[in-house]
Amino acid sequence: MNLQRSNFKTVFALTALYIGWGSTYMAIAVALEYFPPFLLSGIRFIIAGLVFLFWSLLQGQTLPKIKELLQICFIGLFLLFLGSGSVVWVEQYLSTGLTSIVWASLPIWLVAMDKKRWSYYRSNKKLMMGLLVGFLGVILLFGDDEFIHSIDPKSLVAYSVAFFGVICFAFGSLKSQQGSFQSNIILIVAIQMLCVGLLSMVISFLLDEKFVPHTTQSGLEALYGLIYLIVVGSLIAYFSYVWLLKVLPPSIVGTYTYINPAIAILLGWWFLRETVSIQKVLALLLIFIGVAFINYYKSKNINENV
Repeated sequence: MNLQRSNFKTVFALTALYIGWGSTYMAIAVALEYFPPFLLSGIRFIIAGLVFLFWSLLQGQTLPKIKELLQICFIGLFLLFLGSGSVVWVEQYLSTGLTSIVWASLPIWLVAMDKKRWSYYRSNKKLMMGLLVGFLGVILLFGDDEFIHSIDPKSLVAYSVAFFGVICFAFGSLKSQQGSFQSNIILIVAIQMLCVGLLSMVISFLLDEKFVPHTTQSGLEALYGLIYLIVVGSLIAYFSYVWLLKVLPPSIVGTYTYINPAIAILLGWWFLRETVSIQKVLALLLIFIGVAFINYYKSKNINENV
């Protein structure tokens, strides 16, 4: 019964990452029609962080000591500010599909940076095969006309920031998994979000960010986008991510970034009128096959202590 409950939690959390974070690319694009990037991140993380903090306090949790508090904030800086926060800034210049494609490289970075598990990864052919096939799908997506035609000085900077954000997120993910904290996951997430949210608000103030001119309708849609980012992107998906890092290898958790481009591209096509080509469809098929390999391996080894 406990095993079934554990498997259900794992499937639910992975689904939250696959679909939840995949759809947040569109929510960010919609919200950016009204909110400037750092202000958007600040509002999002402060509200979500306060929800988690009140939840923790109601459960009788107490704030950690200063040393642990600094460690939690340090990891949150890489995960939420340099990692997830970079997505918001990048989507000012790149489409939701292209941004999600860059993030599909996350499992590769997780494997490359996870030195403690190198021998484990090399010994499992299905896992490595899944990573390879999924990555080939990502490479094929980069050969699409939309990517080629998007190359200009601003987009090159945006691509660089996006890849830097992915690497920072991978680093923070590994540090999060390796960290040993006395606080529970809910309180850890609350502290990270509040820390990054306040930092984002300070930067927004220093940059003198202004709301983007909008119509009444687009302003309302932007508000919906912000609410979606808070509820789905932060409260559900980010909590699921931090929890999954405690129960699964990072390379498996990171497979959500292979599914996210499919979700982002389809939603971008349906709602934002972004283009979908045959090459993108073939690439996404490869990505799905790669994730199927990885998740098949995961299901066979869910109880393995690695």
